[in-house]
Amino acid sequence: MAIRYVGVRHHSPACARLVQHLIRELKPAYVLIEGPADMNERIDELLLTHELPVAIFTYHQDEARHHASWSPFCDYSPEWVAIREGAKSGAEVRFIDLPAWHETFAGVRNRYSDGERRTSIAVDRLCERFGVDGMDALWDHLFEEEMDAPVLEERLGVYFEGLRGDIDGGDRDGPREAFMAKCVAYYARQASKRDVVVLTGGYHKPALERLVPEETGDALPELPVPDQSVRRGSFLVPYSFRRLDSFVGYESGMPSPQYYQSVWEDGLTRAPEALLEVAVTRLRKKNVPISAADLIAARTMAEGLARMRGHRCLSRVDLLDGIAAALVKEAQDAPLPWTRRGPMRHGTDPILVEVVAALSGERRGKLHADTPRPPLIHDVESELAQHGLATVEAQRKVDIDLTDAAGLSKSRVLHRLAVLRIPGFKRTRGPDWATDPVLEERWELAPVFEQESAIIEASAYGATLASAAGACLEEAAARAEGDLAALTNVLGAATFIGMDSLGNRVLSTLHALAGRESDLSRLGNALHRLLALYRHDTLLGSARSEALGIVVEAAYERGLWLVEGISGGAAPADDGVLGAVAALRDALRFAGRPRGLNGDRARSVMTRRSIDGDAPPALRGAALGFSWSMGSFASTEDAEAHAVRALRRASQPDQLGDWLAGLFALAREEVLYGEEHEEDLEEETEKRDCSLLSVLDTTIAEMAQHDYLVALPSLRLAFGYFPPREKERLARRILRFHGKTRTSPMLLTRLPVDASTLAAAHVLEQNADKREAKYGLGPEPTKEVS
Repeated sequence: MAIRYVGVRHHSPACARLVQHLIRELKPAYVLIEGPADMNERIDELLLTHELPVAIFTYHQDEARHHASWSPFCDYSPEWVAIREGAKSGAEVRFIDLPAWHETFAGVRNRYSDGERRTSIAVDRLCERFGVDGMDALWDHLFEEEMDAPVLEERLGVYFEGLRGDIDGGDRDGPREAFMAKCVAYYARQASKRDVVVLTGGYHKPALERLVPEETGDALPELPVPDQSVRRGSFLVPYSFRRLDSFVGYESGMPSPQYYQSVWEDGLTRAPEALLEVAVTRLRKKNVPISAADLIAARTMAEGLARMRGHRCLSRVDLLDGIAAALVKEAQDAPLPWTRRGPMRHGTDPILVEVVAALSGERRGKLHADTPRPPLIHDVESELAQHGLATVEAQRKVDIDLTDAAGLSKSRVLHRLAVLRIPGFKRTRGPDWATDPVLEERWELAPVFEQESAIIEASAYGATLASAAGACLEEAAARAEGDLAALTNVLGAATFIGMDSLGNRVLSTLHALAGRESDLSRLGNALHRLLALYRHDTLLGSARSEALGIVVEAAYERGLWLVEGISGGAAPADDGVLGAVAALRDALRFAGRPRGLNGDRARSVMTRRSIDGDAPPALRGAALGFSWSMGSFASTEDAEAHAVRALRRASQPDQLGDWLAGLFALAREEVLYGEEHEEDLEEETEKRDCSLLSVLDTTIAEMAQHDYLVALPSLRLAFGYFPPREKERLARRILRFHGKTRTSPMLLTRLPVDASTLAAAHVLEQNADKREAKYGLGPEPTKEVS
């Protein structure tokens, strides 16, 4: 009996051929594979006639950790070949690694990772020694060549021994290798006099060769058993070449899966020629002119590079370098994509993008019809069929009336799918928040390949669509702990999917957060959205909710406390702070009576802040606007008088615009309309002296040129609070102040050029006047006549 250790690189055709050769030659009793041991009772699922690529998807979810990982297989994966060939030869096929949900895999998205971080120093030295760019080119140069199986096996052994060296397994690989060693020792003992083939990533092979002889093999190691409260499971899912390709960020494997698929199917000699034709065809479909001469040049260049590099057959990098040399005519702003791992960088030549895509391929896996599927798949199919939402072969649009009970139920199904990020269901129109004045939604439904695998992966959250969407939002709420804005968004999503119990739990958390939030802007944004739900959400059922009202109260009290503490006499206007003051005003206006909010305290706070020199100008203006819009003054004239005095205190060029921004944000209508009506405009000239707008007009008109240019940017922002119709009314009032009753207000509201150009022209004129004065070129001063 002999144990034959085979160290491989995952998704390597050369390694897959070696595994195939050894199993056929040795006909072992056991084929032991680095893979999740908890899947051993379900090996038969992998032996069904799937269309590859497929993957084992594993999830683990508890209060401390939510983990998901994939173990992908394609036709040329050594592990897949070992499963199929082992079963065909009569061997018992077993996985010998810890389950993917085990804590040693925390943070590992793909089990079959190259582990480059562990071996980067050794790989860099080898790349320098052989004059190649990166691990992929090094691997092809050393192994993806025509050679006899014994030569390849020996070369792999030397390579992986050198990579591993004396590196300890550590907290991550150590427990896995100890578990695998115990499994190997046990099965070797069971094999009697027959051989055992052990297939693992090459990094683990040296460690197992050292560890296995130390084991007795008396018993299999016990699989770890998680707590009963843990949700976990594993299912086969369809996969795709795109998800497998390292050019889109997959860390485990060989890039350009279509190229290596061709190598597996057609051999090293025919694959480059076939993929060159595929790449050229793709480019021509994109209207890139590729002549016969270009094709010959690419082939000639690739063959020349292969000979120079000592390759018997064209390698993938030879082919790509040849194509780039022949077809790319301009200097490149980014390195060639195949000289590094990971997604392509911005600036990569479009021709190279298409060539890489051609070698990546578009193959998509398909599971056999008898493959077990999680309950969520069946529940989603049932919900879609029940609501007439089942996807068909072509894209279609679905319009939903949210005022109709059936429509609302249909909307909730689609929103639950959206929460779970299931592709193929896209909302293109509808309310962003439950209180938006939009009563219809439009969704686009389309068949998407990734849909089935996404639903299977979402089964980590629950067995039904409703429970899975709720659990997903629960997780989002847990991640948002301490983030008032994020939790408010979770609450909004909960209203759309119809999860009242979740909404109440989120509201309880929001109540606690609102009472200790330190940022007024964040608090104000949350209060604005929560107040909207409290006032208007009769459609989705949150209006006048007691739990929601309690949160509004807490946010209101905290907001007033935060307003008291803001200082910074010269700080510019902050839209978030102004929005928060407006939210406090609206809370008092619309929820003050039913929730018993303390209006007297709010008025006192705002009165103090409106005259506080330590408060930023915008906050002083907003505080005055709060009082004015809440009717805190005895009359309109009294309000105007307070506003005029405050305006004069804030008339400095660096404060005026910010003060106005605060005032307009809270009391725009009061400033513009007061108690007047359109017919009263004829009396404007008589009220000029006491009107806030007239004093403002005079203040701006009397500014020196430099002061005006300083004030202009913030003035523009302040008047931006007025919508077009109100700007026109404002312009008419200003024109009447100057006796120009027949002049069109368009003259003031629509400039022939933008304001920044006009300001720049003022600066230019001012500089020109200074130059003229300096050199005595200005107009001569007028002589007084005695």
